[in-house]
Amino acid sequence: MSFFLNVVFKTILFLSFFFLTHNSIAQFGVGNMLKNKAEKLVKDKLKEKTEEKRDSYDTLSFNYAIAFLDKTESFENQQKGEGLIKTADFLLSDGEPQTELESARDIYDFGRLNYKMRNQFMAETNLKLAKLKYEQLSARNEPNYYKTLGLLGLLYSDMGRYSKAGEYTEKALDGWEKLQGKESIGYLAELNNFAVLQINLGNFIEAERIIMQLEEKLSAEKDNEMLPYAIYLNNEAILNQYMGRADKALGLMDDCTEIAKESLTEKNSTYLQFLTNKAILEQENGNLERAEMLFQNVLDLQESRMKLNAKNDPDYAHMKSNIAALYAEKGEYDKAKEALLLSLEIYKEEFGEEHLTTAGTQSDLGNLYRFLGQNEKAEPLLQSALYTRERKLSKTHPKVVKSQEDLALWFWSNGQMESAASYFTKVMKTSQEFIKDYFPALSEAEKTKYWEQLKPRFFRFYNFALENYKEYPQLLDDFMRYRLSTKGILLSASTALRNTIFSQNDEELTALYERWLDQKQQLANAYALSDEEINEQSLNVDSLESATNQTEKELSVRSEAFSSAYEDKNTDYETILKELKNGEVMVEIVQYPIFNKQLTTKNAYAYVILKKGVGKPEIVINKDGDLLENRYYAYYNNVINQKMKDEYSYAQFWKKLENKVLGASRIYISPDGIYNQVNMNTMQQPNGKYLIENHDIRYIGHPNDILFKKTAQPSGNQTAFLMGDPNFNSKSIAQLPGTQKEIESISEYLSPSMKMQKYLNNDATESNLKQVKSPKYLHLASHGYFLEDKQANDNLFGVQLQYIRQNPLLRSGLLLTGAGADQASGSSQSFNQSDNGFFSAYEAINLNLNNTEMVVLSACETGKGDVKAGEGVYGLQRAFIVAGAESLVMSLWKVDDTATQKLMSGFYRENVKGKAIPDAFRSAQLAMLKEYQHPYYWGAFIMFSR
Repeated sequence: MSFFLNVVFKTILFLSFFFLTHNSIAQFGVGNMLKNKAEKLVKDKLKEKTEEKRDSYDTLSFNYAIAFLDKTESFENQQKGEGLIKTADFLLSDGEPQTELESARDIYDFGRLNYKMRNQFMAETNLKLAKLKYEQLSARNEPNYYKTLGLLGLLYSDMGRYSKAGEYTEKALDGWEKLQGKESIGYLAELNNFAVLQINLGNFIEAERIIMQLEEKLSAEKDNEMLPYAIYLNNEAILNQYMGRADKALGLMDDCTEIAKESLTEKNSTYLQFLTNKAILEQENGNLERAEMLFQNVLDLQESRMKLNAKNDPDYAHMKSNIAALYAEKGEYDKAKEALLLSLEIYKEEFGEEHLTTAGTQSDLGNLYRFLGQNEKAEPLLQSALYTRERKLSKTHPKVVKSQEDLALWFWSNGQMESAASYFTKVMKTSQEFIKDYFPALSEAEKTKYWEQLKPRFFRFYNFALENYKEYPQLLDDFMRYRLSTKGILLSASTALRNTIFSQNDEELTALYERWLDQKQQLANAYALSDEEINEQSLNVDSLESATNQTEKELSVRSEAFSSAYEDKNTDYETILKELKNGEVMVEIVQYPIFNKQLTTKNAYAYVILKKGVGKPEIVINKDGDLLENRYYAYYNNVINQKMKDEYSYAQFWKKLENKVLGASRIYISPDGIYNQVNMNTMQQPNGKYLIENHDIRYIGHPNDILFKKTAQPSGNQTAFLMGDPNFNSKSIAQLPGTQKEIESISEYLSPSMKMQKYLNNDATESNLKQVKSPKYLHLASHGYFLEDKQANDNLFGVQLQYIRQNPLLRSGLLLTGAGADQASGSSQSFNQSDNGFFSAYEAINLNLNNTEMVVLSACETGKGDVKAGEGVYGLQRAFIVAGAESLVMSLWKVDDTATQKLMSGFYRENVKGKAIPDAFRSAQLAMLKEYQHPYYWGAFIMFSR
């Protein structure tokens, strides 16, 4: 048997070497010259030297998997001169006796050379024979044995045989750990490869866990191992891109290319792949000109590098397929089609029809044809892509789901609704599973990015379902299920985390939570510093952000808060219908972008009406979302502020619903989009009456909110925390003496039954507010602020511009004592100073308002913020709800001082008399309506409950 195997080994070696020389004669010309002309003495000397060098290279060179968008390749961290040494060694050993280990090493080397030249059959043959040879020799302690296993893992990954890839990569990992330990470069190389394999399998959470381990180990050695570190940065960038974090991905890719260019020439294939990834990420971040410039540079370098064979090379095809996406985005469809057709031709020739790389281009080309209305050309490509992906990947792999959705859209466009519905059913079910699987391990910022990536799929389904539900009733049930499970999904995740912490008696978890709050406060302080102050105090804001993010992720995983909250939201609409009482109506408003071959920038609104006694939801569609959000809202805003008669807003914002809510005494509104910024109570009907006079309108965050009873316990903390009339210490910020009267008046009503905590003038500080501990009522009376992104300028409201633009919660807040002090004195502040007078929504989230029944923000525009479809308002509203408030009173426009004092006094007076909070608030507004008539005076404030 041993003799037979040796013959096979030598035959394979000969065939491998013949095949390589036939395809790459120039590479071996030097070796042939050495073989033919070297004298024996020189030959012996060279043999001795090459053996010495080769042993060294065996412990230094490793293959690293490199993730690319839709493709994975590997880079061999080959030492300088290694290729020539190994070739010379083979040629110089002609006729020389070899040990069995040397023979095994030769077979491995030729497997590796074939792998580099994409000769997959010969690579697999040699590597499997090398593995068998090492095992036959009981040489499992040889480094090259584990390198053989690792390279087989990479080869099978390239071939799309992920099960085999995982098997060999895990064996290699285990081997390196036993042989050299977890700190060895061999172990780290295989750990990198295992991370990329997880990315390819769509196991993003596991991939991120592994990449974090690599960061810890490789960052310490990045000066010595620059290329492995660059590869790690590239792989982390690609993972972030798949998770929807395009901005972070681009930053990592910038670092990667900067490091790589120190070690690689500009024509090196790996460096070109890095640049390709960077070009794609520039495009994803909207930098189209920079992306095109980079793509063209890469194509030029690739053509120069490959010379005559450039346009037949898979690398060239990959670059053309990537730039095709840019052409399509720019509307240059002919150029996109030409690039994809060329790429597909190369991929078919190189890899065959049933390869994942081929499937990727088939998918892109098929979608382009669908968009262009060429359905007969699109279908076979989309079907073929799905067929390959389903055979090569798991049923729940993101690329399989994408192919299923591609076909759902094709069937829809082709009028085959039943088939489209069938595919959409699969797609949406798996997409819900993605949320359940991925969200628990992410921080809020990461959840936001991932949801932004996944949300368009839900919008496409909404369009399909709302267009076809009358013919296919099941679509209405599906639409309601997915809407109810995802509305406010990010807000639910945040509130669930806090609620879980407070409800569990877990000291370790509570300590972790308090550490996270402390880190967030440190971040808020750091955001208020100038660059000069940050440098003076030796702060690293990026590191602080990273540490805070990691603590939050750990909290999310350990608390299991999201998983339970998501299950709670999976309520069907029948349950909500049963909870509604006679005379009650639920209006769920859904803002969604209109689909026309693709999602457009124009929005529509669906009003979903649930009524007692009506078995199914009634739906009214308003396709004039753009008009509502721009012209009609501007008109509404103008007539309110100018105190003019509003003759049109009722017709635009409510008329379509009029017949559906006739006779309803109470209307629950769960708003979305522009309906977060308009008070429906202020809509004046043609008969002159306002809606508030006919209906008890109550704003809630989610239709499910009516299912949950109030959690605050009357026997709990009977404290009212009142703060107003801060001392701003600035001539440019007007004092608010009227707010002191407001606080004193409220105190008179509440003091007989509650303990008072009053903070006025110099005591109305951030530090005092941050000490609040679950009062029953929290009332804050001051100036509010909200900035649109375009209004932000450097260090406005105590926060640097770069951070204001990154986080909408930093663009809204309240002014408290000392807000103008730094401005007046020109002094700077320190990192440990948390009381600059600008109390942002970002800081409000950290307040302890667990079991607080009501928060009143008696200030201008406290209901303003960034409005996001399905998520509500990112501003003070969101912050106080996350902090724990059951109900929140806030304003939508600049309020009249005197009218506000009267409204608030009347509100608390009615509440003390025994009326429930919503009833007391409505009574106060109706009283103000009688006195002032125009909604400018009484309609600025709305109550939002959960």
